Amino acid sequence: MKCQRSQETVDHRSKKAPFVASWHPASRFGSGLGRQAIGLVLAQLGLLLSAPLQGEEANLVEKGKEAFQVWNCATCHAIDRDDVSVKTGPSLYNLFQNVPRDREVLVPATGSKATIKADKDYFLNSVRNPAGQLACAEKGQTKGEAYPPVMPQFTAEVITDANLESLWHYLRFSAEPGKNGPAVVMGQVAKEAVTKDFENPAAVLVAKRPRIFRAPLDHSSGRAIHVGLPNGMNYTFDPRRLSLRGVWSGGFLNLKKEQTGRSTPGSEHGFGAADVLDAAPALVPLTTAGTPIDFEFKEPDVNDDAAATRYLEKGGDFLKELAAWDSGFLGYQVGPKGEPEFRFRVGKNKLSEKITFTEDGSLVIEISGRLITTQSFLIQQPGLREVKVEGGTLKDGRWTLPAGDGKSYRLQAKVGNGLVARSPIPVAENFSPQALVTEPSEADLPAGYRIENWMPPKDLFGRAQLFEPTGIAVAKDGTIVVGTRTAGIWRLKNKTWQLFAEGTYECLGLVIEDDHGDRIVIAQKPELTRIRDTNGDGLADSFETVCDAFGFHGNYHEYTHGPVRDAEGNLYFSLNLCHSKNAQASYRAGGQFMGSMGGFRGWSCRVTPAGKFEPFANGLRSPAGLGIDPKGRLLYTENQGEYVGSSKISYLVKGEFYGHPSGLVSLPGMTPTSPEIAFDKWQSKSHQSALWFPHNKLANSPGSPAWDLSKGKFGPFGGQMFIGDQTLSTLVRVASERVGETDQGTMILFARKLASGVMRPCFLPDGSLLLGQTGRGWRANGGKEASLQRIVADPSVTAADLKSIETTKKGFTLQFTTPLASGVTPESLLPKIQIESWTYTDAVTYGSGENEKRKNAIASLSISADRKSASLVLPEFATPASMLHRIHRLTVDDAAALFAPAVARPQLEAYQTVHAIPQ
Repeated sequence: MKCQRSQETVDHRSKKAPFVASWHPASRFGSGLGRQAIGLVLAQLGLLLSAPLQGEEANLVEKGKEAFQVWNCATCHAIDRDDVSVKTGPSLYNLFQNVPRDREVLVPATGSKATIKADKDYFLNSVRNPAGQLACAEKGQTKGEAYPPVMPQFTAEVITDANLESLWHYLRFSAEPGKNGPAVVMGQVAKEAVTKDFENPAAVLVAKRPRIFRAPLDHSSGRAIHVGLPNGMNYTFDPRRLSLRGVWSGGFLNLKKEQTGRSTPGSEHGFGAADVLDAAPALVPLTTAGTPIDFEFKEPDVNDDAAATRYLEKGGDFLKELAAWDSGFLGYQVGPKGEPEFRFRVGKNKLSEKITFTEDGSLVIEISGRLITTQSFLIQQPGLREVKVEGGTLKDGRWTLPAGDGKSYRLQAKVGNGLVARSPIPVAENFSPQALVTEPSEADLPAGYRIENWMPPKDLFGRAQLFEPTGIAVAKDGTIVVGTRTAGIWRLKNKTWQLFAEGTYECLGLVIEDDHGDRIVIAQKPELTRIRDTNGDGLADSFETVCDAFGFHGNYHEYTHGPVRDAEGNLYFSLNLCHSKNAQASYRAGGQFMGSMGGFRGWSCRVTPAGKFEPFANGLRSPAGLGIDPKGRLLYTENQGEYVGSSKISYLVKGEFYGHPSGLVSLPGMTPTSPEIAFDKWQSKSHQSALWFPHNKLANSPGSPAWDLSKGKFGPFGGQMFIGDQTLSTLVRVASERVGETDQGTMILFARKLASGVMRPCFLPDGSLLLGQTGRGWRANGGKEASLQRIVADPSVTAADLKSIETTKKGFTLQFTTPLASGVTPESLLPKIQIESWTYTDAVTYGSGENEKRKNAIASLSISADRKSASLVLPEFATPASMLHRIHRLTVDDAAALFAPAVARPQLEAYQTVHAIPQ
């Protein structure tokens, strides 16, 4: 377009706020100010952020011209007199003149036409509320007809008033000579980000495909699934009601609350979002008895303490109530264009539901499936207008579908106001593999080991992301699958990262079900989910609900740990207690912090190969680690706190109680005031732990175990268990010991000063050890919020260390990794060894001190012929009762001299838990 410049100059420096550029996202609806065009935008964002945007004075007409291009206004609007292309919006040429001209519009609210003045107020209203007045075509075959209401609202968050001021001056100047505004309107231009969502790393951005995320938003349950669509609409589907609950437009999700500290349930919609429909359920399935589905008893809305309190005080039988509904959420399938199709069951009917929006913003719900009986749905959302259905019958707000298989039904309704624009995304999504970058690191390790950092991948828009690896497994073909707390599931193949599944909610473990990592089961907070790539494109498209038959209230501490699978195919997982400030909503059993909101919180659970849910064991507090040892035995690690004197390792046995009474409130008929679940009635029933962690010495908050089955590739510790600690950023070795039917063993430091809190160790096929770490929310000594580190052994070097301790009838036998030096005698070694012991007490108080602490004398010592062990005789072993249920700290001083030329730490240290003594 050739512009005729006016000679008039206007200075607006003192009249308007500074200019800030912005633009709207891609929109399938079309846009009054244009669709996204990534390549063009990249160049033009650079133009907008050039020198005049750094706080200098600039010509607002020129800035408006740049903005017109950045927002891609020309996609939908002609501005050149000779532009004859077909546009979805009216021509802006000659529309805004010095003397405002008449403009015919349709007013949707009244259905009538009106003639208004095309002045500045009309321009501003057209941007801020485009659906209020629809311009009528002024020429051509559609003359007199209103343009469709496809332009999104541009809120002040997305386009500031100063932006519009600049654009207004450009449009005025673009009118024909003699009717146009001035060519120069000077104003102060301030620097401000135009990509406001993009620059927030916690913002979930929507570009050309739908995004599907689980997150704890207010006014929906913690199991809700949120979908952002490329056309600018977003919605929530909630398994609590098996229904759409809430529609908004504009920015999709801002998960900053979820990704900060321990997380604050109640994350938010994205930047500049505006509600279209509130959280009232749109279309709720009815049971065969005609009752609207509502699983509030197991998944109330986030932060709804009143509901949690109500169900706790009611008591009842959780599993019987669940069975009485005879319904459930089955998961979702991602379609070829990225759109989800939600699957659920009501009685014998299995249904699929797809939710979309038409070009004019109407809601469309399509339902199909296998209906053994008629299926009715209740419209409970008063915001649905002009509801129409295709198939079935609609009467008095109830839509009834006939029995049948393979048929599809459709409901369409008008909703809310028009679209709200999103802030710009200056780059396109990129699914290309990202090369794994490694770098050397440092830690306190035994001799012969080195450590390196594995740098995390960027997100799909090239942004650094919070990458907390809290679930790691290796497929038979060597593919490493890494689950994270908030960054989804990623795979490492051939030293490259690639996203496998996104939108998961605190994945704290996973198992692989095939040879390639294309089929996995993860534990995320709301459920166990089977995730599959069914079309071979590398990205998961099937999200099947394996189990959600437990309570989840959206509380930040309601973690789900696991799963692990036994030889029979059973899946096990464990449920944390919650941490609520509301004592009425959380049964704490007299404790200060952690409690149960019901639904088997504080339990270990099992899902059979047939899909049956079974509560397995109770009395757990914060069971952050779960594993099955090489002999097939299930065990877990517990974190210190109320009723847990110190962190510990316990083997899980069906039906047993493990010490914390809060979970007992989930027993049938129990309420917080039931005397049957008082601690004094259960304390004697507590299952004995196998090993204590020495609190604040080796661990505070242990994670999951991993066993060294590397056949010597990782050094001399074959068969031993490795467990990390989240707080101390340590890694310990455990040599298990079994005396008769009693479990106990040795705990020895392996590494400290790791980068972050070690939660998920995993041995790789090459014998190295990969450490998944998180420090967010709880202080980790390593200092980093997250890290992924790999420890590699040098097979030519064996550090001198305590390998394990064996409990004997008369004392302990110390096993060493290397022989004692030739000059070491029993007489010279004996003074170097010190033993002290103490007990921990499980009580309502938070943790325990070191009780009954004492020094343990050593009567004599002998060294084996191969010099790789030393047997100690302790006088106190003559009275076994005095030695039982104690943790013994054993140290060996001057180790470097004792084992030369082998390299050793200055002092060797081990902790032996003794519950039984061989007889």
